[in-house]
Amino acid sequence: MANARVHMAQGAEQMVAGAQHMREESARLRDPAYRATQIERARERGDTVTDAELQALSPRLANQADQLERRAVELRERAARQPS
Repeated sequence: MANARVHMAQGAEQMVAGAQHMREESARLRDPAYRATQIERARERGDTVTDAELQALSPRLANQADQLERRAVELRERAARQPS
């Protein structure tokens, strides 16, 4: 049981780190120069992405980060309730 609590707490920390990364990427996507770089990199890989798609992705990433962090809080709470 204690092992499960540790794993749950570690999972919550990973989720928080992932949410932070998503927020950072969301912020970068607000920069036109960054979007242009991402469009070029995609083109080099043979992929197509537009500036409009990247602009639309920014708020979605921020929203997903919020949801992920809420789930991390719930997971931490569940871990704290686990028997020692």
